[in-house]
Amino acid sequence: MAQRWLRRGLGGLASALLFFMMALTFVDVVGRYLFNTPVYGGFEMTEVALATLIFAGLPLVTARDEHVTVDLFDRLIPAAIRHWRDAVIAALCGVLLFILSYHVWGKAGDSMRYGDVTAILEIPLGPMVYFMSVMLAATGLVYLWLAREQLRRDD
Repeated sequence: MAQRWLRRGLGGLASALLFFMMALTFVDVVGRYLFNTPVYGGFEMTEVALATLIFAGLPLVTARDEHVTVDLFDRLIPAAIRHWRDAVIAALCGVLLFILSYHVWGKAGDSMRYGDVTAILEIPLGPMVYFMSVMLAATGLVYLWLAREQLRRDD
């Protein structure tokens, strides 16, 4: 159930944001070079969309275990305990992401209180920072789920 929500909800959002950024860039380039009129605030819209895209994709990448990893010491660790190592690392990542989410949530509150907005279009930044905090917490939950799955293995 949760994986379906991750894939459909966040995957759909990420896809829509990516399409929006592609279309915006196309219109901006065409407007800039053919009509000498770029999209007003196009850079800001791209910034906000990119930040949202990155944080929407974080739980997805984590759930599919698609982060970049380096297996430099894997051959030195006995295969029988690798799942324990992976569980500990996943649990640690989950806890650290919850701590990070907590601090980002505080920054989002500050942003809302101060009325932080982008420079040109005055897009409020608080809701985006809250979204970032929620996605960090969601990624933390995914890591804890991955840790549990590693511990359930019978290697």
